[in-house]
Order: sequence, then structure tokens, then C-alpha cells
Amino acid sequence: MKSPMFARLPRLIHTSKRALLLSVFGLLGAALVAWGATRTFSNLAKEFREQAIKEFVGYVVKGERYPMVHEIYELRYRIFQSKLGINNKSETKACSRHRAFGSEVPEDQIDFCRRYDELVDLAKQQLILPKVFEYLYYETEPFLIREIERRKARDAIRVWIRQKLRCLKDKYRCGRDERGLLVRVTSLDPELLKLYHTLLASLEKKLFPEEAMLPLDFVDEMESRCTLLPKDSAHQVVSGMVFVSEGPFRMGSESGEADERPLRNVLVKGFWIDRCEVTIYDFLKMADAEPILRKSTFPRKFHNGRYLANWEDDLQPPFGQELQPVTHVSWFAARYFCNALGKRLPSEAEWEKAARAGAEKVYSFGDDPAFLVDYGWYRKNATAPRPAAELMPSPLELFDMHGNVREWVWDWYESYTPNPDPDPLGPQRGKYRVLRGGSWKDGPEQLRSASRDDASPAQTAADIGFRCASDQSPE
Repeated sequence: MKSPMFARLPRLIHTSKRALLLSVFGLLGAALVAWGATRTFSNLAKEFREQAIKEFVGYVVKGERYPMVHEIYELRYRIFQSKLGINNKSETKACSRHRAFGSEVPEDQIDFCRRYDELVDLAKQQLILPKVFEYLYYETEPFLIREIERRKARDAIRVWIRQKLRCLKDKYRCGRDERGLLVRVTSLDPELLKLYHTLLASLEKKLFPEEAMLPLDFVDEMESRCTLLPKDSAHQVVSGMVFVSEGPFRMGSESGEADERPLRNVLVKGFWIDRCEVTIYDFLKMADAEPILRKSTFPRKFHNGRYLANWEDDLQPPFGQELQPVTHVSWFAARYFCNALGKRLPSEAEWEKAARAGAEKVYSFGDDPAFLVDYGWYRKNATAPRPAAELMPSPLELFDMHGNVREWVWDWYESYTPNPDPDPLGPQRGKYRVLRGGSWKDGPEQLRSASRDDASPAQTAADIGFRCASDQSPE
């Protein structure tokens, strides 16, 4: 005979399961309600964010003491206009007094104030959730940075950021309205305050990346590798560019791939070419000065969707890799960068003339690939891009012409013509642009001076970079 306890066991189990299911569904329901509220609030913020950002930056530029306070009141009024149909801020006065002091609401405004309370509560509930706060900020940040650049307001915004950081650190350094706003927005929640501090510091670094990048002595050492020559060098170097003198050379190869034939004489005028491949540090400085080159703003039609894929954000390249060649850049981005410096991409003929360094050898240093490890990064000695100028330069004092990253050149890709004009620039149109030099992924064959590769000009990859050329001395 079963004991009373065992007799009740199936019912207890059933009841426990039912309670558990109700709890799970209750949690799911609460999560869905919170998710819906988050989406509603996020949509409200999105609807007005661009106008709000413009006004906020305008307040900062004008020197308003509490620009964020001004803008939150403006944003709130704009939302009330849209959702409650008001035309004057005084229309919410009765609702505001009711919330603050519990005063009576006129009967004809009861429903209006209920909807007013729902909007205010929604904002208060959602803004104190760190995940929502962080999401809203990162959704908004690209618009904010672009507006700061457009208004040339970096220095003014920095003053505002520093004031906020001081206020977060010491409440006695906050203004009265500033401290009150901080309490209302964050409820002084430690996690949210920490996030607020992190976001402010991050924004300052993005606005002034050159100050947070690398120790100056490290940068100077790197730049000196590309600008200084041995005392006994016969080559002309100015501002990190080497002059390649005018003259003919033999371009192509009879023993290589089919697209390297025929071997032909090509006359090239004198030109200048960068000693080093463009580094992440170089590209960051240009993206700081030219916002169009940033990850979030470079036009989508000019890349394959993976532009600067290894960067965390617009002005946040991979940490510790700043002296490596910039990669994940399309032909269009490379051309824009060079043009912004008053330079250009080298032609294919110029690139090969520079790579050969005056010798008709397989590589600039000779024919034996056994010596490649001294001059180039390829699959035998590298598994990723390496810092520029770490190995020996070519006889023309150029670094990384063999390997490290493939380099964009100007020309459209096509088969060679037997008798080219002087300074050939390839066909007038095409589908693919030429890449030269091979990369850290390739074998010795792809690092030959005559080796050619091609890709869509919108292509970006972890082994594609570039260097610039110029007709004029960079002095």
C-alpha cells in the first residue's frame, strides 16, 4: 500500500510542472513586453535623432552651458508634438505638475495626461537599461561624428566631454542642472555611469585619434625607416618617396604566366614612388581629415561590403597593428587616398619598373627565391601582414615590393600589346583592375616582379593594400 506522500507525488509533480511553465511563460511575456517597449523607444529616438544631433552640436558651438539639457527638452517636446498632437509646450504643464506634485488634472485632460505619462515612463524605464542606452548611442554615433566634422566642432565638443568626465568623477564639479540631469537619466546606477564614462572617453579618442595611437618615438622610428637612406646611397629620396629616373625597361616575362607575355620594351618617364606601403597609421590620419574614407561613410557602391572589415569602428583600427600595411581597401579608396595627398596610384608599367630596380631578374635582388625571406613576407615566413619596412629594401631602396600585401595600380587588366606607347596606362575601360607584388598568402611565383593579378575595383581583402606615386617632387 502506498503512503499518502507517494500517493500525492504525481499530483505534486504535475503542479510543479504547471508552476514552472507559468513562470517560464511569465518571464517570456515580460521579456517580450520589455523588447517591445525598447523597440518603441528606439523608434521614437530614431525618428528625431538627426535633427536632435544637429541642434545639440549647435548648442555646443554657441557655448551653451548645458547643451544636453536644452536638447533633451527640445527632443521631448518634439516627441510630444508628434505623439500627443500638441502645438505649445504649455499644453503639458498640468500633466507635468501632476507628476511632480500630485496636483489634480482637469477632467478633459485625463486621457491626454495618461498618454503623456506613458511616454515619459517609457523613456525613463528604457534609458536606465545599459543595453538600451549603449544600443541607442552606437546607433546615433555615426551621425554625431559626421555633424561634429561638418560644423568643425571637435574642440568645442572636447570641452563638453571633459566637463562631463569631471562631473562623473566628482559631483562637486557638476553644475546644478547638469547633476540633476545625470540623476534623472541614470538614477546614478553604477553600471550605467561606467558605460556613460566609457562612451564619452571613446568619443574623444575617435575625434582625436592621432593623440591616442602610438608613442611618438615609435612613430618617428617607423617614419624614419621610410624617409632616411644610408649615407652612401645614390638614390634620391624626399618625404618617403624615391625618384625613378626616365628610361626604357623590359616589361613582362617569356617564362611566366600567359598574361605576362610578350616580353616588350616600355619607355617610362621619371616619377616618384612611395618607399613603403601605406600603413594603417597613415590611413587613419587621412580618415581623420577626410571623413568620406571612414568605415561607415565610404560609399557602398565603391566597395564589396567588407571595407576596413578588420577595423572596430570609423577611427578604431585593430589595436597594435598600426604600422602594418592598411588592408581591406578597394581600388576606389586607394585612389582617393593618394589623390587627397596630391599623389596618384602608379601605373602598372611604373610599378614593374620600380620593382625591377634596373635589373632584368626574376626579383629585384636576383633570380634565386631562396633569398626572398630577406626581402619579402610570403607564406614561408608570415601568416598575416607584417609591419612595413621590417625587411631589407630593394636595390632601389623600396620596401615590401615583393610580398606583404598585393598592391593596387591604376590600370584596367587585359593582355599585353606587343608595341605599347610610352607610359602605357592600359585600356580605357574594363572589368578588373591590376594588383601587383604578391602577398603574405602567396608563394614565390606570385612575388616575381613580372607577376600580375586582377580583381574588381570594389574588392577588399586581408592581403590587398597599396602605395602611391607622383609626377612631382613631394617637397
